[in-house]
Amino acid sequence: MSKVVIGIPIGDPAGIGPEIALKSLLNQDLLEVCHPLLIGDLGVLQQIINLYQLPLVLVPTMDPRNADYRLGNAVVYEVSNIDLSKLVIGQVQAMCGQAAYDYIEASVHLANKGHIDAVATTPINKESLKAANVPFIGHTEIYASLTNTADPLTMFEIEKLRVFFLSRHVSLKKAIDMVKKDRIIDYVKRSHDALHRLGV
Repeated sequence: MSKVVIGIPIGDPAGIGPEIALKSLLNQDLLEVCHPLLIGDLGVLQQIINLYQLPLVLVPTMDPRNADYRLGNAVVYEVSNIDLSKLVIGQVQAMCGQAAYDYIEASVHLANKGHIDAVATTPINKESLKAANVPFIGHTEIYASLTNTADPLTMFEIEKLRVFFLSRHVSLKKAIDMVKKDRIIDYVKRSHDALHRLGV
């Protein structure tokens, strides 16, 4: 059986997402269980490779199912949308918020076309999204919109513990207001069904 292809949008180009994504490719264990496909700007990734002198070569691909996944290769589905001459690492920039959104949008496109099997996200910056006039506050809301999902579930997994969120990205007052009997019953049922679909 061929390995699953995991799409990895590289996150905010001015943040730590590109670094995390690239450094994860240095782990042989990762390559034994999946084919990791970075989704992002080649220039941004090359800048990080140069900065940290990472033993990686960028391998652009338009065919994620048949790319050359091996230790030392960083296979990339390119979404070229950054002007490197204006990129300032660690600074909130509208260009970076738009880029982060574009990478996520590309991941949905690739999944819908059957080119990837799943997505693993990296950090994005809410202020950069806002600066770019992206009308979403985080990953969950972006993926919900792009996949036409009315009320998505968010789950964190830590060892054998799975945590579903009744609320997210809202004020404490609104989170408290959302704790209603009917909502809790609905989320318990949906979480139970989701766990079954995940093989738990």
